[in-house]
Amino acid sequence: MNKITFKIFVLLIVFPVLCFSQEGTVTGTLTTSSDGLPLPGATIIVKGTTHGDQTDFDGNYSIKCNVGDVIVISYVGMDPKEITVTADMFGTVQKTAVKRVKVKPIETDAYSEALKNKKKERFKIPSIADSKHLYNKKGYYNALHRIKDIHLDPEHVILTYFNPDIYFQIGVKSNLSFQFVKESNLPKLQSSYSQGATENGSIAFLGPETGNVFSYGPNLNTLEFDGSNYIYDNNGRLVTLGNGNGVSSKQYNNSVLNTAISRFTNVYFDIDTDEWTTGLDFSQKNTEDIFGRAQKINNDLALNFKTLNRNSEELSWKSFIKYSHWKNNQPNINGFRNNLLLNSWVTPVSFNNGQGSVLPDNTQRSFSPTNYNNPEWLFNNKNYDANTLFVANLKNDINIGDDFSIGSQLSYKTAENEQNFGLFTNTVGFENGYLSNKTIKNNSFNAMLDLHYDKYLGDFSIDVRSITRFKNEQLDYTFKESEGFDAFTFSNPNSTTEISNRINRNVLRPHQSVTLKYKRYSKIVFSNTAYISSIQKNKLLLPSSVLKVDLADILKLDDISYFTLSATSAFDVNEMPLFYNNQSHNSLQLLPSESLGYTSNIDLFINEDLDLEERHDYSFNLDLDFYLWDAYWDFTASYFGSKTKGSVFPVLEGNQFQLQNIADITNKGLELQLDVSEMFSSVRWNSSLSFMTNKNKVTKLYNNEERVPIAGFQNVSKNLIVGQPAGVIVGTAFARDTQNNIIIDSNGYPIIDTEQQIIGNPVPDFTLGFSNRFTWKKLKFHFALDYQKGGDTWNGTQNVLNYFGSSQQSADQRNITNYVFNGVNAQGNTNTIPVDFYNPEDGIENNRFVRYGFSGVAEEAIEDAGYLNLRTIELSYDFAKSNYDFFRQVEIGLYAHNLITFTKYRGASPYSSLFDTNSGHNLNFFNTPLISEVGLKVNLKI
Repeated sequence: MNKITFKIFVLLIVFPVLCFSQEGTVTGTLTTSSDGLPLPGATIIVKGTTHGDQTDFDGNYSIKCNVGDVIVISYVGMDPKEITVTADMFGTVQKTAVKRVKVKPIETDAYSEALKNKKKERFKIPSIADSKHLYNKKGYYNALHRIKDIHLDPEHVILTYFNPDIYFQIGVKSNLSFQFVKESNLPKLQSSYSQGATENGSIAFLGPETGNVFSYGPNLNTLEFDGSNYIYDNNGRLVTLGNGNGVSSKQYNNSVLNTAISRFTNVYFDIDTDEWTTGLDFSQKNTEDIFGRAQKINNDLALNFKTLNRNSEELSWKSFIKYSHWKNNQPNINGFRNNLLLNSWVTPVSFNNGQGSVLPDNTQRSFSPTNYNNPEWLFNNKNYDANTLFVANLKNDINIGDDFSIGSQLSYKTAENEQNFGLFTNTVGFENGYLSNKTIKNNSFNAMLDLHYDKYLGDFSIDVRSITRFKNEQLDYTFKESEGFDAFTFSNPNSTTEISNRINRNVLRPHQSVTLKYKRYSKIVFSNTAYISSIQKNKLLLPSSVLKVDLADILKLDDISYFTLSATSAFDVNEMPLFYNNQSHNSLQLLPSESLGYTSNIDLFINEDLDLEERHDYSFNLDLDFYLWDAYWDFTASYFGSKTKGSVFPVLEGNQFQLQNIADITNKGLELQLDVSEMFSSVRWNSSLSFMTNKNKVTKLYNNEERVPIAGFQNVSKNLIVGQPAGVIVGTAFARDTQNNIIIDSNGYPIIDTEQQIIGNPVPDFTLGFSNRFTWKKLKFHFALDYQKGGDTWNGTQNVLNYFGSSQQSADQRNITNYVFNGVNAQGNTNTIPVDFYNPEDGIENNRFVRYGFSGVAEEAIEDAGYLNLRTIELSYDFAKSNYDFFRQVEIGLYAHNLITFTKYRGASPYSSLFDTNSGHNLNFFNTPLISEVGLKVNLKI
């Protein structure tokens, strides 16, 4: 043996001995990197051997090893972690964190199908970490949480448990918030000019006794009080400076909007065992209205019970009952809020509504008593809206063998809505006084039988399901109205009418489906639904189909956990409600100037002459879940479309509205959503971005009319027109020649066309939703943004305020002179005639805005409906020390809604509609402004 070989031989013998001589014990605590909680029962072994240890309940471990050994730490659902042992690790306590593995959730086929077929909302499997139940909190499951102690010896693990096997929790949630309307969310009103108009060639103050309604009077700084006994103002009548008592005129604030307080309290009590769970939940919400005059009170009580069967062949039960009652003491019945804001905002700043609403002769005190109301007078009403709801539900399921299951469900619901509306005699719009009471009661009984057969045949599986639903519903409707009362009472009416209606309907909807699957790669679903009604015609063939392929499983993509392509096609019918609750048609026969007398009492009901609305929906979908940059990404895309045949709308025939199948409407759109989840050390981040564009079009009208108005007024409305988007805005517009030039009259002002024109498209280009949620230990921060690009809205509020001279725009433009409108005269020549917007010598009737009437030219009121709104922002912290204290949650937070809003024009509310009706979106006529809210929340749990 040569010297080199001998040295190598000696080294190979001595080195392991030297290493073995550096033996010691490594001790430490194993926690999760996300929340720092201990991991009991984790395995620690020396790599390449069977020598190892397990962590105790607090995550502690101890293992003998040598320098150079590799310790492997593993735990179900976690990333394995390898640590090379060094000499300095002996005798010290190691803190080791293991990162959780992001694994694909285990899903049943039914749940997976529900997740992927839901187009508008994506269901998420609830996180155990967010469970309200004590024994599920922070990733511990029931049995593990009950472990009191873990004792280890070389051959056994001995567990000691806490008793008993029953758990309970009590929780209290309380919110206190302030609701208000920001100045930037209101129309901009002028505060410089008094009530008045031109008189004898000059601008004069014209008080309430003159019948004048305009605020085109003199500047307030040119007026003073005369100190006379004047019933319309405690300070006297306004006169020009030097003709009074030297007391300067006042700029009165007639706003009816106030900061409102809202209180919400929720108390719940849950009891859970290994076999059943039950809970009682009560909540109350008490909210003042933004006028500071009344309250809205909501009370909800719910009781639930369900069994937790370990044996799937045992009958499982799930039931709940719920009772709710809420009452609004200042609802928007008959457009009450719209009229309240109209009367408030057109009141001149020289008139004070707050000095009283009744004159000495018991008539109404208003800035124009015969034309407009004092808001304080309107508050003396008899308005309320009360709702009562009771629901009882019972559901059970049982498995019969491995392949067949039976489910059933019974439910009963009764809902009652009572609307009361009353205004005193001498109310403008209701001069004889008015009182109405409307009660709508709907009782329904529902039954469902679900037969399900699911068989696995090697790589293939077949799923056959038959679901039969039955519903019986009954509507009871009563309406009573009276008028002609004594002053300041609702007594001795001159006339009373009362009508009632009762409708009963039975509906049977059998549904059968067959699902074929090949492994997890692909799925094909064929199904058919029938609709059998005792009122409307039946539809027995409503087929649907689904085709889905999972490319991630086929292509074996490592970083992609889900990559599915699917296509769906479904035929169905839209069930007509017994009571047609879309009241948008009620104002169509009125002009905006007649809105003070508006009522929504043209009620319509289902009838046997109506065909079913038939609907065909289709979609092409992509779902991609993948890991990138240590983050989990979930991207979905859906191109969808639909065609509705025989859409039902109210149609005016012979001065009466009737429900008719009037139009075919198509719809196409694209929806994209991206969800991202990431961990940065102890910070958890979840972000969601959604995009949607949606275009619809009317393809057919069933009558011979060119258009069918569906919401709005006589001179501006949303319409159904063939080839146009559903709800396109039509209204008064300026006359134009063949080159689209506005035609100017001989006085230099644009001419109004004799025919109404299409003036706006309410459909936006696209909408975006963006939300982020950050969690750092027990600190949480969340915000959500809404964005809309494009779309048109009719801002009738601004046109009316311009007419009255109440707007800042009218104040800014009243002194414009020698203005030349862009257009051509009747001969086609370019207009050169200058005009003065407000020349006293021309009279108030020739004012720039007054000349076009109360609501002006609808075309001028079309605005861009785009907006950006900070919908929600929230910050909270949980002061509870641990999950095992008496108080397991002491969370205190601050939140705000609609705190920052950017719109294209003042006074816009992205979420409002005309008279709060379903079809009245994009029509703004003194709609309730956007309400902001800031609040404090407290969540306690023991």
